[in-house]
Amino acid sequence: MTPPIYFRPAIPLLVSLIFGIILGSEYSGLESGAGVVALFSLVCVLHHLYRRRTGIIFPLLLFLALGYLSIAPWLRPGFSPNHVTRYAGSARWDITGTIDSQPRAYHNRTRFLLRVVSLADNHQVYPVAGKLRVTAVGQIPPIAAGDKLRLNSRIRLISNFNNPGGFDYQRHMAFKGIWATAYVKAEHLAVLKRNRPAGVFGIIGGARRSFSDLVEQFGEPDSRSVLNALIIGERGQISAELRQAFNRTGAGHLLAISGLHIGIVATVAFAFIRFLTSRILPLLWRAWSRKCAALLSLLPVFVYGMIAGFSPSTQRAVIMVAIFLFTFLFESEQDPLNTLALAALVILLIDPPSLFSISFQLSFTAVLGIIYGLSRLRYAATHQSSGTKSRPMRLKTITLTFFLVSCLAICGSLPLVAYYFNQISLIGIVANFILVPLIGFIAVPLGLAALSILPFSMTLAARLIEADLVILSFALELVRFFAELPFAAFKIVTPSLLEIACFYALGWALLNLGQSDSNRIENPSMPDDAAGRCISAGDSLPHGIRIGLLRRFIKRLVARGRFPLRSSARAKILLGLTLLILAADVGYWMYQRFWHPDLRVTVIDVGHGSAALVELPGGHTVLVDGGGFSDNSTFDVGERIIAPLLWYKKINTVDTMILSHPNSDHLNGLIYILRNFKVKRVWTNNEACQTKGYRRFVDVIAHRQIPLETIDRMKRHQRIDDTELELLYPPVNFLKLRHTQKWRNINNNSLVVKISLNSVSFLFPGDIMSKAERELLSLADGNLDSTVLIAPHHGSRTSSSPQFIDAVSPEVTVVSAGRSSRFRLPHPTVLKRYRARGCLIFQTALNGAVQFNTDGRSLDIKPFIEVAATCVSSAN
Repeated sequence: MTPPIYFRPAIPLLVSLIFGIILGSEYSGLESGAGVVALFSLVCVLHHLYRRRTGIIFPLLLFLALGYLSIAPWLRPGFSPNHVTRYAGSARWDITGTIDSQPRAYHNRTRFLLRVVSLADNHQVYPVAGKLRVTAVGQIPPIAAGDKLRLNSRIRLISNFNNPGGFDYQRHMAFKGIWATAYVKAEHLAVLKRNRPAGVFGIIGGARRSFSDLVEQFGEPDSRSVLNALIIGERGQISAELRQAFNRTGAGHLLAISGLHIGIVATVAFAFIRFLTSRILPLLWRAWSRKCAALLSLLPVFVYGMIAGFSPSTQRAVIMVAIFLFTFLFESEQDPLNTLALAALVILLIDPPSLFSISFQLSFTAVLGIIYGLSRLRYAATHQSSGTKSRPMRLKTITLTFFLVSCLAICGSLPLVAYYFNQISLIGIVANFILVPLIGFIAVPLGLAALSILPFSMTLAARLIEADLVILSFALELVRFFAELPFAAFKIVTPSLLEIACFYALGWALLNLGQSDSNRIENPSMPDDAAGRCISAGDSLPHGIRIGLLRRFIKRLVARGRFPLRSSARAKILLGLTLLILAADVGYWMYQRFWHPDLRVTVIDVGHGSAALVELPGGHTVLVDGGGFSDNSTFDVGERIIAPLLWYKKINTVDTMILSHPNSDHLNGLIYILRNFKVKRVWTNNEACQTKGYRRFVDVIAHRQIPLETIDRMKRHQRIDDTELELLYPPVNFLKLRHTQKWRNINNNSLVVKISLNSVSFLFPGDIMSKAERELLSLADGNLDSTVLIAPHHGSRTSSSPQFIDAVSPEVTVVSAGRSSRFRLPHPTVLKRYRARGCLIFQTALNGAVQFNTDGRSLDIKPFIEVAATCVSSAN
């Protein structure tokens, strides 16, 4: 039976705190008002406690205000005059500071937080404060938390790629107290002083290093990297292919130490200690065996957390498990939902940004799904079975329960997994049913046992590690087997917040269909049927007494959370309403995706590079270039920017992909799209390039058998419904001409595409420069006039010649270039040319993504950042 809300006081307080944190993250400037509300509510709460009165309004207001106030310092900090962000810019500094976090190695890169002490330039030293996120490249000397370093680097403020559906990296880092970064090569980094911690932390640090060194002597690399991730939290050596395999099987959570791992350690420790304490008679006589087991289980939980590096996700997991263990100290049985809410409440009070952490959300939704789902299913089962169970039946029940736990955990976190990772594993339930016991209940305890024994017997610890690596090798083979199944997982578009809410509403409704009124709480002081009989017999009572009884009866119903409808009836109503909302949602997105009559163009913010998404009337999609950095292993623009934008717009299919030319800042972002989306055809100029990115581009097209239309075979003019696609440049024989005309380089050979709907047109000229522009003027024969021009070559002064601008005569120009680019783009001379001709100028570096909507007659422009757009346009 489910207790009413006053038996679960942590739930309304948690909800109020969450709303306060969300309000604080979205709206600023109300700190004074929130402080007044918090103070007034606190006084009222204390007054109620002193008078021994109950109430819910003032506690809710108090936690709402606390939530608002708690998140403000993270997002709107008051930086000191000597804060490190004051020195960001193009100047290089000798930066001295202390490592504030355990360094994480990622192949040839090492990342760590540096608490800066001073900056030096030309023998002038400036004392500073604040933290930097440092990325060191190459073979750096061994470093650890507490070491004092000096490095030479520029300081850069953290910024976002501002696109619809994009990840807010700036806020993500702000929640860690980091507002600036530094990038340093190994030769420019020196260790000034090593500061190994003493005491317990020194012992744990030494144990971590000894364990890692011993693991490196056995097994294969993948097994070693996974064992280090499971025991000491070092995930940097896990290959990208292995991570992807775990994600496809729905078991990626096993690689990150979180609630599952801490919970397993707590479960194993509690079971073992309970086994011992149950054999101590004094504890049994006083009914202390379970309490002692719970208290003693906290020790291995905290030790495991420290060994694992005590990352934020590990800290939250330790707090959550510790609160659950503390509930055993109370005589009465605690309500699991209230305990879960209490754990979340404590975590958010300590660390408010945890609310926006993916691991926090996934952990609590998974546990909530398990607790509530099992309570509903067990409630139904108790009405269908009775009597004692045989041993085979109990074994069957345990197996079924474990299967249900895996199923409920996956279902509980499924919408968030789809929202953050855009991937659903179809075999996750089966894979987790096998892998969680194998890795969680065998590999992890075995690894912890080896770590515990290591100070006393290296030989025995080595044998345990060897055995553990064998088990992990077998587990990894299973992971690869599941991942290679063609139906193992599929990519999914990003669900909206409304769709996520509908999913959980459907889950609640389905779990409560056929249930009796689960909110009923029996109270022997006055049974409800007795109160009902008194009221029904009201004809024999005075009117005042009848009204009093009626009021008392209604008050009791409200206090208990009871309603006239049974749970199953409420579930049916909610199910019907949710299905209606989902039907309307599907209709809305079908219109937005396939039935819209307008032409939509989004010039995407990809930093230094170019990418644009064109959505034709009727849903045909065209992706013109994909941006990209020189090395996709550093940052994959396709995975981090282009794909999230497409999924946000519910796009899983790219009908036409256009690569203007094979430079990395146009090409590399397309590789991920080719691998993970359905691409129907690709346009290129067929000019090869001897780069790793181009080879991968060609290999993926061949492997997936995507039709490749080169310039000598594609139609120069195509019509899709009412939209025209015209290929204006280069000439068909440009590959032959480039042998004699040296100016025909990769940039000047770019495809130039014009897309038009009635009187509104968009021109995409790639990276052509002035000589190519002159040839284009003669080839186009007056067909260059366009409403919107994507500035050629990112606004370089070698392009956008006056003659070209006059021929195009654009009303709007968009410059796609990076912030603080070393190429110093766009060039001021080019901007001056466009302004002189009355163009409205937008820059992705200032405005983020720029979205255009047109019906063929009028043009609607919506930059992602409105304020910067106003500044740019006012400059005209």
